[in-house]
Amino acid sequence: MVRQPVEGYQKLNKANVELKRVDILDKKTLVKSIPEVQLVYHLAGKVFAKQKRGNPYYKVNTEGTKILAQAVMNSSREYPRFIFLSSIAAVVGKNYGVVNENTLPNPITRYGKSKLEAENILLQYKRQYGLPVTIIRSPLVYGPGDHIFSRSTLLFKMVKRGIRPLGDGNSLFSLCYIENLMAVLETLRHIKIVPSDIYFVADEKPRALNEWVEIIADAEGVSSPKIKIPDLLTDILVKFGPHSVRKLINEMRSNWACVISKAREELGYIPPFSSEIGIRETVTWYKSKGII
Repeated sequence: MVRQPVEGYQKLNKANVELKRVDILDKKTLVKSIPEVQLVYHLAGKVFAKQKRGNPYYKVNTEGTKILAQAVMNSSREYPRFIFLSSIAAVVGKNYGVVNENTLPNPITRYGKSKLEAENILLQYKRQYGLPVTIIRSPLVYGPGDHIFSRSTLLFKMVKRGIRPLGDGNSLFSLCYIENLMAVLETLRHIKIVPSDIYFVADEKPRALNEWVEIIADAEGVSSPKIKIPDLLTDILVKFGPHSVRKLINEMRSNWACVISKAREELGYIPPFSSEIGIRETVTWYKSKGII
């Protein structure tokens, strides 16, 4: 089920995949559109929101997940497995270090809070109704097909232009190459009984932002960025800049890092692609589309 046609859907049509255009907030249509299935991948979500009024993150990520789960349960005599793509943002709090599945969630963004609430609803349905739920928390996902305005695209563009990211660059970040994420989602399809409820999935290890910058620069064939935005200007932007800019600066100054040991031990997850290979493939795709 899709919200609207985008690049890549044509390939699905050719692969004999039936596409249905559905609004995740329309429960009646969802119930009619969902056949008897054995497995549901819930990948829909609101990542960027322009409007300031209300809470579009909560509406789509929390309420949308609730509506979809209810529609799935109402459409099936035997509940299908429900795999929910969540985010590291559902956990990371202020001054957090490297997180794992036992870290107490304290999300600092509205997006993260909406994802955590969605997780809690699904876990409640699992306890109350027996819905077989598995939650995958990923950090920033990058790779071919990425959105032109995504955080990862912005990072690749900054490096290409010789601009260093905001902050000192020592903050730890986990990233996840799209093919690595797809690998674990495919693995879950073949596991009938998943040992745990929640797993972090990412590339092989967290790295300092400066290290990511060097890997990206090498893949792009450019020198290490030398242009640094002055700290004074950064501080001014944090206090008086647009909300989106303040949010981005605060994110770059924080750690967004996780370990994948639980997924490795219980799911046999070993990232099939190194970050270096993933970044090279991403750069090749960006260049083919004229993005960088």
